Amino acid sequence: MKRNFLSIGFLRILTGSVVISERFAPLPDDKSRAITNKIKNRPYTPFYIKPDNSLPFKSLILILLTLMISCTNPTNDTLNNASDEGRLAAQLWTFRYELEKDVPGTLKKIKTLGINYVEGFDAPYIIDNPEEFKSQLDAAGLKMFALHWNNLNDWRKNPTVIIETAKKLGAQYTGIAWLKVTKADTVTLDVVNEAADILTKACGQAQEAGLQLYYHIHGYELQPMADQRTFFDSFVSRINNNCVRLEADIFWVTYAGQDPVQFMDKYRTGMELLHIKNMADHVSTGVFTGADFMPPDMPAENWVPLGKGKIDYRAVFQKGKEIGVKWYILEMDKYNGDVYAAIDSSLTYIRNEKLLP
Repeated sequence: MKRNFLSIGFLRILTGSVVISERFAPLPDDKSRAITNKIKNRPYTPFYIKPDNSLPFKSLILILLTLMISCTNPTNDTLNNASDEGRLAAQLWTFRYELEKDVPGTLKKIKTLGINYVEGFDAPYIIDNPEEFKSQLDAAGLKMFALHWNNLNDWRKNPTVIIETAKKLGAQYTGIAWLKVTKADTVTLDVVNEAADILTKACGQAQEAGLQLYYHIHGYELQPMADQRTFFDSFVSRINNNCVRLEADIFWVTYAGQDPVQFMDKYRTGMELLHIKNMADHVSTGVFTGADFMPPDMPAENWVPLGKGKIDYRAVFQKGKEIGVKWYILEMDKYNGDVYAAIDSSLTYIRNEKLLP
């Protein structure tokens, strides 16, 4: 009935037979012509129609069209809306095999999942021609908000190239995401401290370019030292959080034997971004040195979407809300199945559990 009434109302407006009354005064004997504004949960506010030509019809039509569209067509992309309580993105590493075969097609499929933002990494098809990749992102309706740069030697040699590439891709953040150079490497305190110093030294240049530097925590930084602190405590002591923000990979923090919620709370001052994916129940956790390891070495069944596995993501999101996490980045390092379906499953879990506004 309401829909029919509005349709009739529009017909009368279009034919020039009615307009909004200037005084919005109720017509005492014609309450049937009152239209009730029922936007969200606000109190009903009646306004009335009177048969004269005192207001322009085109203005009225625009007003009512705007109201009807906003009420009847809510966005289906609310998980990506700007919010003080965090945004969602996807890490392109998840789709690296698909991107190697078809960049434009893969980006479009990511967009169809309801994703607006992606975090990139230093793959040749991204960084060798950043302008071209940026145009492909634009064509797919995606924005790269951040760029991982995994090659530590590049940071050692010339951070300028990294900063310039991030800018060309449209990123707001760039940072160090991996400390190992070879599979045999063990991550040492010296390397962790060096990463802190590299980022600190590059801070001024990044800020001049309008970029925020950040560091991706991968678990091997959490090795204990004799004084009950960890390598990561040494890292944090060497940085300024205004210069270097922190991105915790919740899977790898857990893999290194830490409680992720307690970890987020301990380093809350700098904690701005999270990588989110769940860990299968069978995976063992403990001190992780990174020795004789590269990420593809682990079995694909170790990773599962949110809503499955051993990590309590309700608690993670609650702590993230409390400490002001800005970005939640969906990722699957490996997956024994369709990665698009895995990301979609995680999105469904977030939506059903109302973990983001």
